Parts: sequence; structure tokens; C-alpha cells
Amino acid sequence: MTENLRYGILVSLFLIFGVLIAGCSNQSPTVTPVPTTTVPVKYVAGDIIARTSTSTDQELYVIISYDVSTDQYTRQLLYKNADGSWGHFVNNESEKAERSLVEKVYPVKISHVQISAVPVITTTPYTTVTPTLSGSAPSVTGIAPVYGGNSVAVGTTITGSNFLSGATVKLTRAGYPPIYATGVSVPSSSEIDCIFKFSNADKGIYNLVVTNPGGQSSTKEEAFTIGDMPPIIGGVSPSQGALNDTLSMTINGQNFKTAVKVSFIKSSTEIVCASPVSTGSTQILCTLDLDPSNGAQVGDWDVTVLNIDGQQNGTWNQKFHVTN
Repeated sequence: MTENLRYGILVSLFLIFGVLIAGCSNQSPTVTPVPTTTVPVKYVAGDIIARTSTSTDQELYVIISYDVSTDQYTRQLLYKNADGSWGHFVNNESEKAERSLVEKVYPVKISHVQISAVPVITTTPYTTVTPTLSGSAPSVTGIAPVYGGNSVAVGTTITGSNFLSGATVKLTRAGYPPIYATGVSVPSSSEIDCIFKFSNADKGIYNLVVTNPGGQSSTKEEAFTIGDMPPIIGGVSPSQGALNDTLSMTINGQNFKTAVKVSFIKSSTEIVCASPVSTGSTQILCTLDLDPSNGAQVGDWDVTVLNIDGQQNGTWNQKFHVTN
């Protein structure tokens, strides 16, 4: 092989090698995909969810679906059948709710159903009794007390008209299961006595519903509050003062919060007690200025205490008297 031939072969090999390197350098580098994280979903379609594993409610939510893009469940109220089994719908209405809220309020799965097999039954599944007071529905006018502490039992008296023996009483709030009263008695058509047991109940304002045996019902909106108890005024010292006096007031009672407002009210006039200091939950110290320029006038005044945190109000069952 001549020298020129060897030289030509070497040049050709270098050219081929260069082309191969250039082709490789133009290829896009392999990118390792970044794994995505997903929020673990607790429930699937058909799960019946409740607040406790021992729930005896006649209606609970069933999960219809879950939307990962909005992180929301679609849920619908599911009712028990006449034999106590789950269940049926009374309509086709469903609602969407945040996954975190649903799983917090309803942490327990108590059963599972096939959504496609659940019927819609618009008639009531329970046997009704014709009321003796034919054609008359109950009417709720009030309840006492109107507050109840969380995780306690509260005896209440409901006033109104057309109450029948066998009536049921419950508290309702949108998005939460109803709270049924126990020990319900109807001493007269204008009174119902019952007990509410607030076992780990959520704080908030609830509607009061009274239903007669025939199915007629009456609802009083925002009738009852579950949460901290309102302030109770047991005494005011001094209990009177004269115009132009500046008095060091002591308010005794219960359930006073750190941040409070003490007001003396007569008709549309309000005098606010200055610099209120709550020394524990049973006493408030403040200064009352009875200068007429502040609106002070002779007569009887209501005394109220407002717990600023929670906006709960209490009024003294007596009067503060201003003399001339």
C-alpha cells in the first residue's frame, strides 16, 4: 500500500468520526421527569361518611365523586330505608365541598353503597301518624336558654303553639348533621321540654326545628348558639350614682372574657364604662362618668356586658339608678 493510499484512508476515517460526533452533539439531552405529588383522598364514590362510628342519624352524606382539579368532593344526602338499611335519595340535588372540610367534619366511613343502585324516593320512608290537631302545624316562638357550651348537656324549654305529644326537636346548620333532642316532653300545646347533648359539637349558630307526629314542622332561624357561654351579671356596685359623679364600678358575675365592653343604656342613650378590666371571669372593674355632656340623665339604666370575642351579650336583671 502506497503512502498516499494510507494517507487517504486516515483522512476518510477522521471525517467519518467527526460526522458521528457532530450528530451526537445535536441530540436533545434526556430529561428525567419530576414526580408530581397528589393529595391522598380519603373517600371514594359510594362511601357513607359520618362524624362518629356510632352515628344513629337517619340521613348522612354519601360521596358522589371527587374532582382533583378543584380538590372538592361532590356529596349528596343519603337516607335510611324503612328497614334501617342505607339507602335512598329524596331528590337529585348534590353539592360540592372542600375535601379538607369534608374529611375534618366527617372523619368516619360507616358504610359503602353503589351509587348507580341507589333509588330516588320522593315519598317519606317513615310511617306517619295523623295528628290529633288536624291541619295545624306547630309554631316555634322561642327557646330558653339560647346558648349551650360545647360537650355539655343543656336542658331547654321551647315555647310556641300547636305542639303535639310525640313531637321531635332538632338543631340544624348547613353542612353539618342535625343534633336531635332527647327526653322530649310536651306538657302543653305551647311548651316543649327537652335536653340537647352537645358531644364534640361544632361551635356556631343553629336553627331550631320542631316537627309534629304528622310531619308538619316549624323552624326558628338562628335560634341557638353552641359555644362559649354568654356573660352573666350577678351584681353592680355601686348600684346608683348622681349626675356629675365619676364612679369606680365593680361588675360581678360569670363568663367574663378578657376583652369586654360595659354599657349603661337608657332608651337610645348609651354611656360606656371607661377602661374596663376583667379580673378573671367573675369580675370587671371600670370607671363610669355621669357627666350630662356624656348623655347622663336621671332615671333607671340597663347594664350590659359584651364579650368582644364572640360578641356575646349579658344584661343585668336589675337597674342602675341615676339621681339628681
